[in-house]
Amino acid sequence: MTSDNISSTDNQTFYEQNIEPWVERNGFAHWAMALMWVLVSALFFYALGFVLQTILIVTNLDLSTASELTPSKLLELTKNKVVQFMVINTIAQVVSIGWMAFLGAKLHQRIKDKKPFLRLQKGDSLFPQIGLTIMLFIVAFPIVIFLGWINSFLPTGDFMKNLAEQNAEVFRSLLEVKGGLVFALLFVGITPAICEELLFRGYMYRALEKSTRVVVAIIVSSLVFSLFHIDLTGLLPRFFLGALLAYVTWTSNSLYPAMVGHLVNNGGLMIAASFNPEMLTESPSPDSEMPWLLIGLSFIVTPGVLYLLKKYRSEINPKAEHV
Repeated sequence: MTSDNISSTDNQTFYEQNIEPWVERNGFAHWAMALMWVLVSALFFYALGFVLQTILIVTNLDLSTASELTPSKLLELTKNKVVQFMVINTIAQVVSIGWMAFLGAKLHQRIKDKKPFLRLQKGDSLFPQIGLTIMLFIVAFPIVIFLGWINSFLPTGDFMKNLAEQNAEVFRSLLEVKGGLVFALLFVGITPAICEELLFRGYMYRALEKSTRVVVAIIVSSLVFSLFHIDLTGLLPRFFLGALLAYVTWTSNSLYPAMVGHLVNNGGLMIAASFNPEMLTESPSPDSEMPWLLIGLSFIVTPGVLYLLKKYRSEINPKAEHV
């Protein structure tokens, strides 16, 4: 190979790895585009889910009684066809959340490869980070319970409470079918752990890092993550979980520990509910008895685990301004 060819190749590689992001070329702020893109993804997700669920309902509905369809009958149909409805939800997540994260990354990335932007690579302390992440989501769970109790004092309205109860009934129905726990781990554990992490900690948090400080990026991405679920009865617990996931992503510089943490949280709840289904419908209330000793211990131990995560912080991946 001649020196001219080498020079040409090097120049091409340099250009490909140092392009000006589409967002900057067109005068957008990274944070503004991230918020708009996540909003579009959320609308796409709910619209696609609605269309696919409507098709499923129509194909399983007796047209002669269609005019008598009530919310309670619709819920009953959903519970009877719960696996099919969860498959639809999974398809909607993969297409409108996971896929949209990869598309969104192309708007912000400075280099050709999307993996560094989304942090889809190993950090230099991946396995210690994953182990600490699993520990974090176990020891922090009493705080999640506490925040659910605090959330019960907020005026969320009857509609939100009914929606949360209906979702709990659907999950309970899923666990009651043959192989229900396997389905639950797939639909409620693995799929959201991958797709939601790609969008919120992979795409959104990284894009916000390009515009603001890490603390602000964690807070904003966690709040949007919580609001995305359209369940104000769980606003504070989900915000806290989102913040933990973003913190783990920051310390590890990899998306994989956050995916594992998300799976531990959702999958752990499904496993526990398979032994005690009533826990799904037992929403925290101001009169609920709280495990104060566990909550107190959690507030003591959780900061220690967060400190250890920061101690093992990985620096192997490029920083936000370089991807």
